[in-house]
Amino acid sequence: MANVVSMPRSLLIYGLCIPVAILLGYLIATPFNTLSLVFVGLSLFVLSIPIFLRWHHALAIFTWNSYLVLFFLPGQPNLGIAAAAISLFISLVDRLMHRHEGFLRVPSVARSLLFLTLVVLVTAKLTGGIGGQVFGAESWGAKRYLGVLGAIVGYFALVSRPVPEDKARLYASIFVLSGVTAVVSDLAYAAGPRFYFLFTLFPATLAFSQALSEGDLLRLSGVCFAAVSVYQYLLMRYGIRGLCDWSRPWRLAAFAALFAASAFGGYRSSILLGLLILFVQFYLEALHKTKLLPIFLLAGALLAALLLGFSERLPLSFQRSLSFLPIKVDAAAKYDAQYTLDWRLEIWRIVTPEVPKYLLLGKGFAYSGTDYYLTQEAIKRGLYQSEEDALVSGNYHQGILTLIIPFGVWGLIGFGAFCCAALRVLSLNFRYGRESLKLINTFLLSSFVAHLIYYVLFYGQFDSDIISFTGWIALSITLNAGVRRKQVGEREDHTEAVPVHSTLVA
Repeated sequence: MANVVSMPRSLLIYGLCIPVAILLGYLIATPFNTLSLVFVGLSLFVLSIPIFLRWHHALAIFTWNSYLVLFFLPGQPNLGIAAAAISLFISLVDRLMHRHEGFLRVPSVARSLLFLTLVVLVTAKLTGGIGGQVFGAESWGAKRYLGVLGAIVGYFALVSRPVPEDKARLYASIFVLSGVTAVVSDLAYAAGPRFYFLFTLFPATLAFSQALSEGDLLRLSGVCFAAVSVYQYLLMRYGIRGLCDWSRPWRLAAFAALFAASAFGGYRSSILLGLLILFVQFYLEALHKTKLLPIFLLAGALLAALLLGFSERLPLSFQRSLSFLPIKVDAAAKYDAQYTLDWRLEIWRIVTPEVPKYLLLGKGFAYSGTDYYLTQEAIKRGLYQSEEDALVSGNYHQGILTLIIPFGVWGLIGFGAFCCAALRVLSLNFRYGRESLKLINTFLLSSFVAHLIYYVLFYGQFDSDIISFTGWIALSITLNAGVRRKQVGEREDHTEAVPVHSTLVA
């Protein structure tokens, strides 16, 4: 009979942890070495495996809208996409090993996203591959492919299982509030070089507008996005009717203050998109049939009168955000806003005639890094117009153009089918969802509709906006355990979601 060697658990733990700690300490002494970054990242990942095995689905939801990046991976992908990819992998392995209930089945959404995935991969294959600056390739654009494919992976990760009914409100709240992390970039830049190390975890791009601000036109992108996240949470938590509860005036005051704070970014979109969400939600809550309609009309008239009289006294970033309204604004703010508008219109004028050439086979996201560099140098020397680098990189600043030129009519069909399916699911969950989720379902539908209108008519970038669209529909499905329906002759809600035997049809 073999002898069994008994070893204290504490000794085993120390024997493993101490050598790893010594090695990590040595590698951290050279933190910018590629090998050090990779090893530290792998070590953190291995130590995090027990956490992911238990809470991978919750982490995917909680980090979806966050502004955290994984600095130790090539391209510094967003934490939300990485967490979703890990969650999907764990869900697939768990499904294959235990053969229990599968993903929430919503075929109309899943098929459209799978078709869109096929279009993206085929286009990438036929147009020179994905490329990637971080991999030393001459062609760039891999991060945009990652944005689209990551959004689709995230959808399937989030619908891998339903959220427990008693935790639905908590999950939805953190999903929206995770966007508050955007403010860290602005705070790190304002605090000075001693805090620049935070840019390894939070994207420095959010602080660019602050760093490039001239004179009194100070633009705080992080503050803007954080304020949007919090006022959207209030809108989801209480609805417009709850915000106007006069027995709790702090709700409306907080919402108004946060809505105003979103103008610190100097983005016209922050105000215009916020107003679109309010209009759609106002209609969905049927408040246009109540006495709140004349009250809101009167409040809007008073606000318009105040803006007409005092708009020039507002901070320049506020004035830039409001420059699309027929009010007086400072010449500097108006010039800056008008310049960007003319710049976009010129891009659209140049690009629109090129659309027929890419209908059957799009040009993809890949573009020449050399051409982009030379174009930027030519712009600095005054040889090219300022919009030329955007034309080379494919950043057309218009939703449909950033879809149809890279992926042709097939990409447009896939995205259109996805939007139709998503709107149907969101509408059914809004009408027949549980009463405890009524406000959440209302907010998700109004946000999706408002963003879709803005994406089609005003501004959009497909590789970044698709992440928001898939996130909202996935959250609706996982909170409602599928698609809610009302059975004929019954008052109870019914869910379309059923276990499936193949995750590919989920």
